[in-house]
Amino acid sequence: MGRALSIPILGLLAALSASILPQLSALGISVLAEFAPVFAGARGQVSVILLVVMCWAVRADVPETLLWAFVGGLMLDIFSLLPLGASSAALALLAYFVNSVTRQLSRARIVFLLLFTPVATAAFTAYTLLWLALLGNSYDTLLVLQLHLLPTILFNLLALPLIYALTRLLQRRLQGGLQIAPQSLSPAGASGAEL
Repeated sequence: MGRALSIPILGLLAALSASILPQLSALGISVLAEFAPVFAGARGQVSVILLVVMCWAVRADVPETLLWAFVGGLMLDIFSLLPLGASSAALALLAYFVNSVTRQLSRARIVFLLLFTPVATAAFTAYTLLWLALLGNSYDTLLVLQLHLLPTILFNLLALPLIYALTRLLQRRLQGGLQIAPQSLSPAGASGAEL
């Protein structure tokens, strides 16, 4: 069931990332710039697709993880300048790494994701910039670092716990629905409720 949901969920998130999230990010950056002037003029935003794919990879099997990465990359590329499928390769590598490492962890998976998110954000940004350079675009590396990467890392770290919780909730619902306490189904429980 999680495989079938990847297209509508990631499609909706990609559309939100291209439409509403830039405005919310601009508002967040303007507030942030009041306290830290270095962020004035910054253009970062939450990498929702990256975070959802990484959070999904924590508890999914490898084929499902790679499917979510592939679909997420396609959805990102539909709304960007990159060739269709370019983002899927980077997301698949990052998701496979997260899946492999978190299989070894019985606890503290969210701690690993918090530690890995800056690395994943920087790697995905570098990968995207490399593709854009291959397509003939050029960027000032220091400006990209200051105006895009640092705010994006900060936003990703702030958004990760919420995205992890929502992803985990959805995965639990797909695995077996809500669990009903056994005593509520027993005849004794039913007769006790009537008295």
